[in-house]
Amino acid sequence: MHVTVENRSVTPAHEAEFEVVERKGIGHPDSMADILAEEFSRRYSRYGLDTLGIVPNHWVDKVALIGAAATVDFGGFSVDKPISSYLFGKLTRAIGDTSMPIEDLFRNASTDVLVAATRDPRIIDYVRHAVENTSGTAVDHPPAFYRPIDAVAAEQATALRANDTAFCAAHAPATPTEQLAITLENLVNGPEFATMFPAAGSDVKVMLLRGDARLDVTLCLPFHPGMTPTGESYRGMLAAAHEHIAALAAVAALGLGISDPVHVAVNTKDVEGGAYLAPFGTSLGKGDCGLVGRGNKADGVIASSRSAGVEALAGKNPVHHTGKLYTLAATRIADRVHAELGLANETVLMSRNGDPLDQPAFVGVRLGGRAGRAQRVVIDEIAHDTISRLDLLTKWLLETPAIERFRDPRVQVEG
Repeated sequence: MHVTVENRSVTPAHEAEFEVVERKGIGHPDSMADILAEEFSRRYSRYGLDTLGIVPNHWVDKVALIGAAATVDFGGFSVDKPISSYLFGKLTRAIGDTSMPIEDLFRNASTDVLVAATRDPRIIDYVRHAVENTSGTAVDHPPAFYRPIDAVAAEQATALRANDTAFCAAHAPATPTEQLAITLENLVNGPEFATMFPAAGSDVKVMLLRGDARLDVTLCLPFHPGMTPTGESYRGMLAAAHEHIAALAAVAALGLGISDPVHVAVNTKDVEGGAYLAPFGTSLGKGDCGLVGRGNKADGVIASSRSAGVEALAGKNPVHHTGKLYTLAATRIADRVHAELGLANETVLMSRNGDPLDQPAFVGVRLGGRAGRAQRVVIDEIAHDTISRLDLLTKWLLETPAIERFRDPRVQVEG
């Protein structure tokens, strides 16, 4: 495995003239689709491990949440068509005579994720679930790939080879603006804020713009219609929430070393009596849809200054899908290069379908500074060490609930 290193080919994002960073909150439909796909994959994988000693092959990065048709007004709402929770993708339904309880695993994962993300258990009364399995056999996918006769055949069918041709990108360090986006969303969707503002929902979006010696924060905050009886009550709660969010943002910004003035705007669409009311505290309750891959990137934000692949991690096989593993490995390499050498960088990994998993087709590290010969040796060692221990990333994925990884997207592995 060769590691290509470029000197001074990256302008550290925090040094750019401007920076735009978005974070979709935990109750955003796209966030919930990502979390659900990932949590189903985790539970499905663990069931296979506990029952048969292997992770059955699967690729379910096409979860879709279709919003309810609802009538919403101050004081309440009615649902005319329920939310649809769909699991689309390729699944191993059985290994020999042992069936995988796919529908039960998905229904339970969907229930747990939607309730935890919205903090409103009533949402489950308005959800219907469906699984659409698209797997089959072909010349390049023999029967053992999705229809194995036993666990040995299932394991041999994958043999730790890359399951896609993909490129994955990561960067380090995170900028204070990126960190603030995550911190502020977690605070607004945290227990203290929920206690202070029980009518507020979780479908929060945070957009930060750093530039011209100031930081602009635009935040969308929904309110439960049943707890918002009038337009006057909405405006009163919104004003109090706005004031509190501004204080939270100012304190968090200072804690991250941001000295620029912070300006906060909340629910900017509210004009002429408008209000952000959402059943169950999420726009999924009034028609919006959520799809895997449209939410935050692996680092927890969507940033204008960052290069990134188009891979959607959620729902991909945690054992051999490079779109998932190589994104996390690139993140680990980038973080370690910065931590050990103090060099801002972007790291890119590329895989070719069918290649050995521990032999990426390309590893590249673009630096925000200059690396001498000794530092290049360290970068090479970091890359080789990370790739040789992809099993640590798989272990972390299987052991950590998806909703916890959403709240804290740092890649945390032992060793």
